[in-house]
Amino acid sequence: MVFTEQLRSWFQGRRRDLPWRVADARGLREPYRTWISEIMLQQTRVEAVVPYFENFMQRFPAVEDLAAASEEQVLKAWAGLGYYRRARFLHAAAKQLVEDFAGEFPMTASELKELPGIGAYTSAAIASLAFGERVPVVDGNVKRVVSRWAALELASDAPALHKASEKQGAVWMLELPAGDLVAAGEMNEALMELGATVCLPRNPSCETCPVVDSCEAKALGRVAELPLAKKAKNWVDLEMVFLVHRVGERVFLQQQEGGWSPGLFEPPSKTLEQGVSAETALKSLQSSPSQVAAAHGIVRHTITHHRIRAHVFAAEGPWGLEETQFRHPDDVPLTGLARKVIRRALG
Repeated sequence: MVFTEQLRSWFQGRRRDLPWRVADARGLREPYRTWISEIMLQQTRVEAVVPYFENFMQRFPAVEDLAAASEEQVLKAWAGLGYYRRARFLHAAAKQLVEDFAGEFPMTASELKELPGIGAYTSAAIASLAFGERVPVVDGNVKRVVSRWAALELASDAPALHKASEKQGAVWMLELPAGDLVAAGEMNEALMELGATVCLPRNPSCETCPVVDSCEAKALGRVAELPLAKKAKNWVDLEMVFLVHRVGERVFLQQQEGGWSPGLFEPPSKTLEQGVSAETALKSLQSSPSQVAAAHGIVRHTITHHRIRAHVFAAEGPWGLEETQFRHPDDVPLTGLARKVIRRALG
């Protein structure tokens, strides 16, 4: 119980003022805002999420607004955050909430997990923060804290560490004072905040940690070693060619049907096969043999396990292309790679 009291007291005195941390008179969070923020915060830093969250809430202030929007509108509001499946799941879940629950959120983690795109972490976050359910959250920050506090000899991506963190989190939930409606959500946020600001992957600030006295890794001098390193990624290197056709500020853009970002827009492109030059591949993208395309250098991009090196070319004029497919880049949701390519071509 000392651990939970120390951690909650520390968090109460230094919690960050964030736009999704809006509580009602009971101290509980609004579930819609909690849901949107938790989905955005997956794979994305807090500082980067804040402006996207505020813009998203202006466009879709309630779950009914999100459900009524088109997929293109949702993807455009999401553009720049990456991992676009998250946005599609948000849209699908919003529709289900409106159709099956009259816009009201289920109040338990087990029920929330039935919605598209809501897994164990997100359901626990919403249930604890918005409804006070005593269920632990487990993310990378929490696993790092548990690994060091208990001196667990486990890799950061090991399923065993995830299970151990869930088990320890459940123990801490049982130690919270009875009748305290905000205790579970506060404990979950405190653990994540500790991992995000103090118990850092590198150079942790042990001297400012509120629970350092009970940390096994600190006592053993092994903080820097734990959790154990995960296996290195096996990268796939790709070389691509993009041709940006432009008419004034409008660009020829095609909606992606497959690949990493279905539904988003990119200029025409081709993946280079081994031994084929960028100039040779460019010919297959030109709308006319006489079309002049100027080279604009190379941009680099990483997505999932792929590292992309993209050659950028640009050409003026429609050259017989369908003019309705020429759009201003700000009017459609672009992939992250497309934004880099267009910026280079128009810069």
